Amino acid sequence: MPNPLPDEILQHLAAHKAEPVSGQVLAGRFGVTRAAVWKAVESLRKQGVPVESLPGRGYRLGPGRRGVRAGEIRARLPAGGLGLPCRHLPIAGSTNREAEAWARRGAPHGALVTADHQSDGRGRLGRAWLDRPGETLLLSLVLRPDLPAARAPTLTFAAAVALAEALGSWMPAEEIEIKWPNDVLLSGRKVAGILLEMRAEAQRVEHVILGVGVNVGGTSGDLAEEICSLATTVAEHADPAPDRLDVLCGFLERFGSWHDRLGRDGFEPVRAEWDRWFRARNRPVHVRTGNRVVVGLARGLTQNGGLGVERPDGGRVEILAGDVEASTTRATA
Repeated sequence: MPNPLPDEILQHLAAHKAEPVSGQVLAGRFGVTRAAVWKAVESLRKQGVPVESLPGRGYRLGPGRRGVRAGEIRARLPAGGLGLPCRHLPIAGSTNREAEAWARRGAPHGALVTADHQSDGRGRLGRAWLDRPGETLLLSLVLRPDLPAARAPTLTFAAAVALAEALGSWMPAEEIEIKWPNDVLLSGRKVAGILLEMRAEAQRVEHVILGVGVNVGGTSGDLAEEICSLATTVAEHADPAPDRLDVLCGFLERFGSWHDRLGRDGFEPVRAEWDRWFRARNRPVHVRTGNRVVVGLARGLTQNGGLGVERPDGGRVEILAGDVEASTTRATA
């Protein structure tokens, strides 16, 4: 499917940064008329893209926070890395569902779907994911890993490590932590969630959809009432704050490296690095699993991707599915 002209022009302007590009050059590059270029530029402006006109010189992107349109993404990502090809939707029911449909139609490994808003965003266990339109990074990757089906869920932990590392570019590492099994926190409050869905036949992975949502812009007070007391945003912890495109590219770069390492060296390097970001290690936790609550000391990630917990009687249990309901990672009065 060819890229729409507005995104082609956006990619070209983004690649040239502050250098203006004439309408004539753009028309020649894309084989269209100057009138078509003008209409495409006006379309971008109506969608909030800051395209400036410089008399006698052409067009350029003005200052301002960047979005996650396909043209902007393509201009930032290296060829051959994760995130290409990419598609962007102003509104999606769910980026994971869009990526799943694309994967069934043959989307290659690394294909990316982004959106400005999800009308039916999903988290683990059927929970809703609530975003702030234009401020939350919403992405889903199509992955076709060379892993047995039983090991594909370890991609969740590689993604969490990659996101923690990426956020460390804008804030002290001490503020960042991973919560088992799939959340990233800043100062004890949720900033991101990860959802992995897999399609497999027998023991062969056909494809994996990795969904990531990150509260990037605004403040916790801007988030939905149901989550504002429990969640935070990157902007509340970073000065200057990155935009969604910064966080996306930082994550994709690091996740690409961890994805390759997982396939080459196995789960142990990922597990060891995940444990480094797991601030609840050796602290008391309450973990709900099924109809029971396990209380004890968190001992870190097991080789199977479960949470190891040491019970008060000294016995150890491996929890493969559940939720950490309480821990002491946040300072209390």
